[in-house]
Amino acid sequence: MLSRTLLRNSFAKSTTRTKLFLTGGSSVRRLQSHYASVTKLKNTEEFTKIMNSNQLSVFDFYATWCGPCKAMIPHISQAVEENPDIKFYKIDVDESPEIAKLCEVVAMPTFVFTKDGKILDKIVGANPHSLHTNIAVLKEKEMK
Repeated sequence: MLSRTLLRNSFAKSTTRTKLFLTGGSSVRRLQSHYASVTKLKNTEEFTKIMNSNQLSVFDFYATWCGPCKAMIPHISQAVEENPDIKFYKIDVDESPEIAKLCEVVAMPTFVFTKDGKILDKIVGANPHSLHTNIAVLKEKEMK
C-alpha cells in the first residue's frame, strides 16, 4: 500500500513537471516559436544551394516520432535566438530521405554544420552541450 502511494505521488510530480514544461511560462513558448521559424527543407536542390553558400549553416535532421529530437527543440531554439548570424534549417528524414542519404545520416537527431560546400562537422544524437560548443567553435574559426 505504501509503495503504491509513493508511486502515485511520484507520477503526479513528474506529470506536473511535464505539464509545466509543455505549457509553462512565456520563455518556453518563445523558444518553441524560434524553432517553428526555422526553415524546413524538402529537396536536394534547396539543400545543395544552401550548403554551397558562404554562410555557416546548421541542419537539424529529425523525425516527428523521435523523442530525443523533440527534447532538442528548446536547445535548437536557444541556439537560433543566440546566433542570428548563423542559418538554421530542419529536415524531416522521413519526408526527405535523399538529403539524409547525401549527408550519411544514420540516427536522429543529427546536426550537420556546413559552409562553402563542405561539411565542417556532424553531431549524432541529442547532445545540447555539443551543439552549443560546436557553434561557438565554428564561429570563432570564422572570425580568424
